[in-house]
Amino acid sequence: MFEYQHYNEIVRLIALEVSEELNADDAMKLKEWIDESPENYRLYSNVKKSTNFNKRNLEYQKIDILVGWKSIASLIEKRRKLVIERKMIKFAAAILLPLIIVGGIYFYTSWGSDHHHRNIAPTCKIHPGSTKAVLILNDGKTVLLDSASNLSIREKDGTLIEKSDGKLNYTNQSAEETTHPIFNTINIPRGGEYNIVLADGTRVYLNAMSSFKYPVTFSGQSREVELTGEAYFEVKKDEDWPFIIRTSAISIEVLGTSFNLNAYENTEKIVTTLVEGRVKINSHNSNDSRLLVPEEQATFYTKNGQTDIKKVDVNLYTAWKDGNLIFYDSRLEDIMTTLTRWYSAEVLYSEESVRNLRFSGNLNRYGDVSQILDIIRSTGKINVEIKKNTILFSEKK
Repeated sequence: MFEYQHYNEIVRLIALEVSEELNADDAMKLKEWIDESPENYRLYSNVKKSTNFNKRNLEYQKIDILVGWKSIASLIEKRRKLVIERKMIKFAAAILLPLIIVGGIYFYTSWGSDHHHRNIAPTCKIHPGSTKAVLILNDGKTVLLDSASNLSIREKDGTLIEKSDGKLNYTNQSAEETTHPIFNTINIPRGGEYNIVLADGTRVYLNAMSSFKYPVTFSGQSREVELTGEAYFEVKKDEDWPFIIRTSAISIEVLGTSFNLNAYENTEKIVTTLVEGRVKINSHNSNDSRLLVPEEQATFYTKNGQTDIKKVDVNLYTAWKDGNLIFYDSRLEDIMTTLTRWYSAEVLYSEESVRNLRFSGNLNRYGDVSQILDIIRSTGKINVEIKKNTILFSEKK
């Protein structure tokens, strides 16, 4: 079967070759893929014939292509079972798939032409978020954190809090355990993000509209923190000292692992995606406990208390911390819920049906939102309009 990661790599290689940026190693990978089958060679040849892009006018964007790829890939898979459909499959692989790649991966325009500017007015800009947060100390004092200045704070137990390069770092310089733990809380506003290194060495990447409460120094038999919102954790391994994250409805217990936790308020589910290691998920209202292994995702439904576990491509759920936003066959409303947390925008839908339109794409998290919306509009499914800080979607008539 064609998998997302493999597909995304081939897409990247073809794009790099078209833009004349393919290095020797990548060129060898692309050649190996081309030589795997006649279908791959014909696909590659048709894409090359269909494109006359160059480095100056190429805008490398990927949108709404994975669904097309998936449908064509399923046809190619059936090739082995249904010989009678071979001509149709060859046609799909050689003709339709290049169109998907050309129209989806390479949404390109001439930067000097009016076409690039006519979809969304350049004066209507909603900029991406930035590194910012509010730190609440144990005594209730607040400290505004942004990317501009560094600071150094020492808590009552001697723990040193240092801020540099948009990151908080906690260092415990005392060997004594505290009787009464000292807690800090960091709040990430809409359009913000922040990274923390806790006193035990655990790294936490916090997404927009999140709140994280934690002791400045860990003591006792476990390391316990609280999260509302979304965070990616790289937990410092200690088999004798479990790390526990508490949310509104579940707690996640780990020994040393990397995973993403999405637990925003007023949502119907809490999603845990495990990259490496092992975690245990415990429901607050029942004795239900579930274990996850790498590349598994647990979705806890807050209304009925049920937990579903499935295999996933973890990149789809962790790419945000590395500056990308990846969506796969996602509802427009779900996509925009994610985007508006980061871009601090409001969204209106002229028809209910528009909310359920599905898109796929791999986007730059730090790009201007108008570029992303222009690409969505280019699919021809909907109209997109920006008025001040509001994005309006309407059905294509």
